[in-house]
Parts: sequence; structure tokens; C-alpha cells
Amino acid sequence: MEHGSKLTIKGAYLSSRVILFIHSPNMGRQKKKEKLVKPQEKVKSFVQPWPDLPQQLLNIIGRQDSDKPDLMQNISFHGVTKTWRAAPKRCSANARLPWLEMSDKDYYQSKTQVHILSISFRPVYWWYNRKWHDLWNHYHGCSYGLIVGGGKDPAEYCLFSPAARSFDRCWSIPPWDARIPFKFATLSSSPFNNYKGCSVMVLTGCSNPAFLVSHVGYQNTWMKQTSSLVDPNCSKRQLMILINAIGFEGKFYALSLQGTLAVIEEIESKFQVTKLSRSRAVPSVFSTHFTEYLLESNGEILLIFLISERSTRKIDKVEVYKLQMDDLSLVKLDNLGNRTLFAGTNCCMSVNASQLGCRSNCVYFNENTTNTWQFYEMESASILPCFDGYDSETKSPVWEEPVVENNCL
Repeated sequence: MEHGSKLTIKGAYLSSRVILFIHSPNMGRQKKKEKLVKPQEKVKSFVQPWPDLPQQLLNIIGRQDSDKPDLMQNISFHGVTKTWRAAPKRCSANARLPWLEMSDKDYYQSKTQVHILSISFRPVYWWYNRKWHDLWNHYHGCSYGLIVGGGKDPAEYCLFSPAARSFDRCWSIPPWDARIPFKFATLSSSPFNNYKGCSVMVLTGCSNPAFLVSHVGYQNTWMKQTSSLVDPNCSKRQLMILINAIGFEGKFYALSLQGTLAVIEEIESKFQVTKLSRSRAVPSVFSTHFTEYLLESNGEILLIFLISERSTRKIDKVEVYKLQMDDLSLVKLDNLGNRTLFAGTNCCMSVNASQLGCRSNCVYFNENTTNTWQFYEMESASILPCFDGYDSETKSPVWEEPVVENNCL
């Protein structure tokens, strides 16, 4: 129950801080004890910096011109952690596939996550943003440089650009029904390039409704879509539940809980699933659990897996796949070229390694349990520490930034 809320229950005045009994003539001889309803326990909240990326990278993003925040547009929202629930006892042609579950589902149900923007933009622009960000401190998605934020009111959400110099880079979205979960949001395309063709999709983490879509800037209601498709990779034959997505060239590419890829696009003013993948988007090795990230890199959609084979406290392997648009198949990549991928605990992004001075052809990742950065070297397929040592107080990767600042960063 929120602070200051009041509830009158059969002769008792109940507030969040004090219970005051009110006696009346009708209650003087009443012997029956009335059972008071206890105030609801306040939902615990925890503050987490966003984005959770190396400080050197955040410094470069903050120094960019707010009119061309290219690196900011590369940031995608956090990955989804999955745990293997059950596995076939033995190999068989008729054996059912093991099914997956969300490993942090109960954790996020009991706690409310509050975000603090960890990018310090140029001071000339920061005065505008700090006051504005205080209103939206629950982040549910980030794509094309825009953050989907929510405030204290569960019905109000907003799209805003943290690098904007004023309030003119903010878009409202239709009021939200607080009875429906608001788990994840993404944009179909950049509103800066095609304002009328941009849509925002919200995943609910359930099948009814599975997702909701609205055009950015249009004063209309959410278009709800209930899942009527049985997930072909679910051994229990349950309806498809979408838990991760990315917008690309006006379409949505969503990933189900059981690893099925789905294409969602607008046809005759209605958003619907138009294609499903035949194969399952899961790591090539069996594991206790893994975290997946969807992101765009050089005009491609990549899928990153941080894999824990035995202990949930340690990442043992990293795999990177490229999505083939024609048949929704995944091709495992052994070389990223000059690209470098970053996978934090609540976001991911792709950068040009030569422009930032960091290692190329590798994946930097933050091990959540130890809060230390490491990197996976694609060429040697090995995980190495990217700081002085495990006994060092430096938890963020160290690299040499370019002496000359490139305008194309």
C-alpha cells in the first residue's frame, strides 16, 4: 500500500503508519472481535545504474554531440536469463525437448527496480535532463536512442531521449492498463527517421495478451494481440509466450520463452505473427542456465548467449549468432571482425573497436555475481580478465582511448 493511502474497516481507521480505534454507541457492547486487515507490505525496491556498461564507454557516450548520439542508439535493453527445467533422460528420436523457465521471475515479482541514469552528458544539456529523468525511473526498454520509462503512476509511460537538450525529444504513449504486466518494450524503427512509421511494442510475459502495439505519437489505444499459437518447441504444448524482442526495419523480431523466433508486422492495420522459426534459439551446449541478448550490429541482428555450464555463479562460454532473415535460422559466428560487443547486466551494445581503442573481435561481459568485467576472445574461444587481476579494485575494463576523438563515434 502506498504511503498516505487510507482504508476504513468496520470501526477502525487504518493507515500505513497507525491504527486508531474509533468507538461509537453501536459498538460499545459488541463483544465479537473484528479481524483487522493488515496493511500490505511495502514492495522492496532496489536502485540499479543504467546502462550498466564500462565507465570508459559511458564517458565517450556522454561526450557525444546530443544532435548525433550514435553510440547511444546502439544500446539495447537487458538480456533474459533462462534456466533449463527438465531434460530428456536418454537420447531418443521421440524424446520431447526440455523446456525453459525464467530463473529470475520470483525475484522481480518481490522487488521493484529503480534506475538511475549513469551517463553524465555534457553539462550544458544535463540540467534539462536530470529534472526530467526524476519523473521516469523505471526503465523497460531502450532502442534507437530512446528509453521507455515508467513513473509512480502504473498507467503512465513515456519515450524520451536522454541526450536531448530539451523536452522536445519526448513522446507520450497511450495510457496503460495497470492490470496487464508491462515487462519489455521496443521500437520497430527510429522515430527520428520515420516518425509516422514507428511503432512501440510491449511484451507482457504471458499469452493473454501476448503483446500490445501502438503507433508513436498517435492518440489512440493499444492494439492487443492474444497468443493463439502453440509454441512448437514447448514440450507441454503451451501457448507462445514472448519474452524478448528487437525492432528492425519496421518489423519486430520476438523470441519466445522456449526459443522460438517470431516475426511480427503490421498487415491491414493489425499487428500479427507472420513467420515462425523452425529451429530453436538456444546455445549449442547444455547448461544450467544462460542469458540471452538481442541487438543490432552493422545492419544485422545478433543473438548473444552467456552460458553457465555448471555453477550459476560463473560464465563458462559465450556464443554469438547471426539471424538469417529469409528463414529465421541462426548462424554461429566465429569472427566479429572489427566489432566489439558489450553485454552488461541490464543492457548490451555493439561498437567499432578501432574507434574506441578497445579489443576487437571479442565480447566484453559483466559477471553479475562478482560484478567484474571479463572478455571472451572469439579467435581463441577463451575467457580472460580485462583488468589488472582478480585482486584489483578496478572492476571496469581498462583500455586506451583514441587520442583523436572521431566525429563518427
